[in-house]
Amino acid sequence: MRVLALLLVLAAPAQADLYRWVDPATGSIKFSTLPPADPQLQTEVVPYRASKRAVPDSAESVAALEARWRAMVLQLAASAPRDTGRDRGALRAEMEAYESLRAQLDRLDPGGARRRAAETGVLVERLRGR
Repeated sequence: MRVLALLLVLAAPAQADLYRWVDPATGSIKFSTLPPADPQLQTEVVPYRASKRAVPDSAESVAALEARWRAMVLQLAASAPRDTGRDRGALRAEMEAYESLRAQLDRLDPGGARRRAAETGVLVERLRGR
């Protein structure tokens, strides 16, 4: 149990404030995790801010997006021929979400863009009822 607690403490991300001040000798701006030795210097504390955007592993994110995209294709294809009275606004919103997801996948995985475009063509034809 102690080992687990120790691992959790050690695995926590490090956070530290930065101190910024102007060096009177050179006039340059200095940054440090420790305040300057001279307490008379005007020091600004730059607080730690975590990154707003975590960068996922691209292989994992492509696989997850591909699975979501595949589920959307199946959902849209299954409802297309028999939902003639379907609200056009709802269908448009679903298609916009589908296209947004496809564009994101095309940016992350350009090699699969041609296959996804072909499948999109088949889906659109099916939605048109042809």
